[in-house]
Amino acid sequence: MYVLMMVLSLVMALMVLRLFSFHRGVYNGSGIKSISGLRALLASIVAFSHFAHYVYSLDHEWIFDKDYFAWVSQGNFFANSGKFGVALFFMISAFLFYRWLDNDKLTTAELTRKLLKSRVRRIVPMFWFSALLIVVIGWFSGDVVASGAMLVDGLRWFLFIGNYHIGSIPTANINAGVEWTLRLEWLLYLSIPFIYLLNRATGGRFKMLLIMGSIGGILAVAIALRLWGTAYTDPRPVLGFATGYLAWHYRDRFMAFRSSGLATAMAIALAVIALFFTSSTFYYLIFLCLLAVVFFIISSGNSLFGLLESKTLMSVGEVSYSLYLIHGIVLYFIKMIPESLIQHNFVFYTLLSTLFFVASFYVARLTYLCVEKPFITSSQKKKEAANASATI
Repeated sequence: MYVLMMVLSLVMALMVLRLFSFHRGVYNGSGIKSISGLRALLASIVAFSHFAHYVYSLDHEWIFDKDYFAWVSQGNFFANSGKFGVALFFMISAFLFYRWLDNDKLTTAELTRKLLKSRVRRIVPMFWFSALLIVVIGWFSGDVVASGAMLVDGLRWFLFIGNYHIGSIPTANINAGVEWTLRLEWLLYLSIPFIYLLNRATGGRFKMLLIMGSIGGILAVAIALRLWGTAYTDPRPVLGFATGYLAWHYRDRFMAFRSSGLATAMAIALAVIALFFTSSTFYYLIFLCLLAVVFFIISSGNSLFGLLESKTLMSVGEVSYSLYLIHGIVLYFIKMIPESLIQHNFVFYTLLSTLFFVASFYVARLTYLCVEKPFITSSQKKKEAANASATI
């Protein structure tokens, strides 16, 4: 029921977007189009994972946490859909950013400056804006108790090292707690200058070893954050960085997948299996391997029978970072619908899901145009960084 709901509501939402020319001022046809379209689907499935949690909990007790186990079930869809999006987003990040290491014309200082400037301009403005929205919503909801602790929490949050509270404001209740992935992405970005330095010092002989070692270091930090941190962190998607790098490193070998109908069918089939097969504990490695094959195929330029090259879908992909940060806030307001107005049936939930998607897409488009894009296009030098935009 919920899978069908997601498919129907997403299709109807995309039809609305196409009808009203959502792509205007947003569409970017450069780069690998299949990856742009993929980002749209990934951000959408992450968003729906939170919406599904909400509507399922209206009628049933939510049990799909770390203790849930079934080999194949709809319950795995609830447990896996968010993980599905995050793991593939991490693969995209590695695919886009480890290629910086192929540049041998820059000094380490020049590469570090260019990389960090592009990441700060691309990620920080929208993240700070989302934080301000959380504080404003918390203020009007009566959750704000001004204190020195709130100021410290706010500063930590703005520096990507906060937890699920800004003072008395429970941030995860407002934005669905999505910001944890950005901490791991920043570890990827910050590791690249060190790899670049060591790679130049060793004459490029150990680049793959250095990259895999750095991913191991990021994984160790992520595990430490999971064990001793104050906010949720899942270290397992860090393994997706390795897959993303391998997809980039061996990209020439995967080019045969680009126009293969068999590869397309395989990617779709493996994606469906990954959504419904358990990812509990160490079975996550099977889940990750399935997604790795999916990514190898799509990163080759395979557009899944043209689906991922849809102008509307690619435009949603262009605003996927805003969508990732903002959909939880849209859901926060949808949850305010009085229970007396909610009809507990498939049709109503599907229409509500369509409303959620349309509202999330258009709010993301607005924040992209008003918050993200001015920084992306602030100079001609930012055009390259716009094509290698933040994945989540």
